Amino acid sequence: MKKNYFTPGIITFSFILSMLVLTGCDYSGGKDAVTFFGGKIKNPKDDYVYFSKGMEVLDSAKLDVNNKFSFKLDSLELGLYTFKHGAEFQYLYLEPQDSLLLYLNTWDFDESLIFSGKGSAKNNYLINLWLQQERTEKEFKTNFKLDEDGFSKAVDEGIKKQLDKYNQFLENQEEKPSPFFDKLVKAGIYYPFYYFKEMYPRRHQRLMGINEKMELSEDYYSYRDQIDINDKSLLDFGFTPLLINTYLYNLAHEQYMKDPDQQIFEITYMNTVIDKIQIESFKNSLLAKAVWSSLSDKYVSDENTQKINEFFFANCSDEKYKVELKKSIAQKEKIKCGEAMPKLTAYNLDNSEVEINELIKNSGTVIYFWPEDITHVELLTNKLKYLEKKHPDIVFIGIERSKSPEEWRKFIKSHKLSQNSQFRITKNSDIYSWYEGDMARTILVNSQGRVENGFLFFNDSKLDYYLKTIN
Repeated sequence: MKKNYFTPGIITFSFILSMLVLTGCDYSGGKDAVTFFGGKIKNPKDDYVYFSKGMEVLDSAKLDVNNKFSFKLDSLELGLYTFKHGAEFQYLYLEPQDSLLLYLNTWDFDESLIFSGKGSAKNNYLINLWLQQERTEKEFKTNFKLDEDGFSKAVDEGIKKQLDKYNQFLENQEEKPSPFFDKLVKAGIYYPFYYFKEMYPRRHQRLMGINEKMELSEDYYSYRDQIDINDKSLLDFGFTPLLINTYLYNLAHEQYMKDPDQQIFEITYMNTVIDKIQIESFKNSLLAKAVWSSLSDKYVSDENTQKINEFFFANCSDEKYKVELKKSIAQKEKIKCGEAMPKLTAYNLDNSEVEINELIKNSGTVIYFWPEDITHVELLTNKLKYLEKKHPDIVFIGIERSKSPEEWRKFIKSHKLSQNSQFRITKNSDIYSWYEGDMARTILVNSQGRVENGFLFFNDSKLDYYLKTIN
């Protein structure tokens, strides 16, 4: 860890003692003892800490005057949980009757996290494992230039190094960890490297300027037999979503390339998802993702778009996704590529009407709509700063859709946004339905005032490509 805000002995002991007073925590481990989770946050970003399992928020706790919080958890099941504060979140491994305490500084969220109390050793190990894998992801980039043998050797060495550290950790534990903890650790060790292997063929070809398909050994993908893509307990954990998404994409791409003239890739991908994914909620989310991806691709023909949409609605069982996609499809129909950007009237901070079309005249423009989720807001804000610096000739216009005028003013101030580029549309506007939603929907307009892409997401990997060719 880069930062250690505890010194051995006195400080750690005094912190634990203060938390015991705060929570009334019972370390005796008696038969009826409950599970405690609490801690202290330096430089808090919010008044609350949220405790979740998967996508479900189980409880919330408000920070006190000393920025401390606590949860008393009855009948907690052994498993993987998360806590969230501001735009950041982190995993927790909890067992019944644990008394887990944390300290973190939000200025360096993951790097400053330190756990203490019963259950802390496992959580500190997991934190260090995730931080190491983040570093490995950055350091591993040069290995994609290696040939298959060299690359596979680098993968095997990386896995062995992490397994050796895990065995050292186990030697220092008085009790054997639960099978689920062992599964978590093994996924945390193996899955990032399996993800690298899924990415290797495409990245190697691109880096080395190879146009033809790579010929890989027969056992190159043998690790796929070790992946349980329908293990719900690992679905939201670490590299698991990245690995599964890339694995499914590669399977679909292999199938698609057998006869690309007679297939539509998005439908091939959705068929792969239906064939491989048994978890209904996960399957539906992947099907929806494929359709949203096609909506943001300006090169998909109207005929193929129709077929993709029909396939999705025939195979998705989640009504929420169906409603959202119907709305998105209708919105894209109103703002088509190649046509003039429809008139967009919004309000500035003085509550005066502004014609956005006049404001962006003769300029390549990105019109983005603020999402509601704070995590997505932070991602957008960070990417916005990067893109504004990289593309100084392009105008970036932010549109707010849901906040009150006062909330909006505070939002602009807290995120240090330029007042001249931030506007608001109201729900009683005639064109509100064209843009409503809670995602970071984005519209690209060229210097002639024509739409280059009418339905893109701000975090889409294709955004930077479109900006390079916008004019």
